[in-house]
Amino acid sequence: MVTQSTYIVRDRCHRCGGFMVPEEIREVNQMGWRCVMCGEHIDQLILEHRRKMATPEGARQLSEKREKARLN
Repeated sequence: MVTQSTYIVRDRCHRCGGFMVPEEIREVNQMGWRCVMCGEHIDQLILEHRRKMATPEGARQLSEKREKARLN
């Protein structure tokens, strides 16, 4: 679930410092951001996963989900 408190820094890429431009993600009918220099793609779901990975509990939960999906 994506929370509303997650936000995107819209002007500079955190990876290379390049310019971020808005980009439509048609599969999920949302807007994301893409760096014109390195191609880094950021959207709300990516930011939510990064936020969860910042805590040990969140990282464990995401790892368990990944393992469960691999078994299917």
